[in-house]
Amino acid sequence: MDYTTVKNPSYAAADESRIACEVMFAGFDQPVPFLASKADIEQHGQQIYDELVAGKYGDIAPYSAPTLTPAQQYDASISQGLAVTSASSPEMNAIYGVAPDDEISIAAEAQFISVWQEFTNGEQTLPWADITGKLRVMPSTAVFMAVAKAAARYVSGCKQARAMLESGGSASFPSNQVAID
Repeated sequence: MDYTTVKNPSYAAADESRIACEVMFAGFDQPVPFLASKADIEQHGQQIYDELVAGKYGDIAPYSAPTLTPAQQYDASISQGLAVTSASSPEMNAIYGVAPDDEISIAAEAQFISVWQEFTNGEQTLPWADITGKLRVMPSTAVFMAVAKAAARYVSGCKQARAMLESGGSASFPSNQVAID
């Protein structure tokens, strides 16, 4: 496909594999938005990419990652889980899930402990899966309750940050790192 000029190039991917630009194709009155790529199935797409990289149409603006919406930031924060470290119980050091299903499980166990002062399994320790599914050992109800409290605070902080951002305010999402002793 014939074209006469290419303008406004900017990298459209962090790995610089795609370049967004505007191309004036023969027979068109105005430039057309175009995504050039070395892997383009069309020869003119590959050619435009090569010419842009060679500097034929000027400098290529750097890649600019899209801004995440508050909901996307919240989802990313929740999906990373809560990283728990304990000097006194290193066997439980792991990242634990805090997604809605995880919250339900944590809250149910915490409620049982609050009422009966024991784990639901009736034992002194409780196997609890980390975010990868590997079973870790909660060494006591007190330690589990500390993890549950930290998880609740983390999720609440994430929800508050999302709400503040959605209402036009400024906020930062909390750290997902917590030390339990």
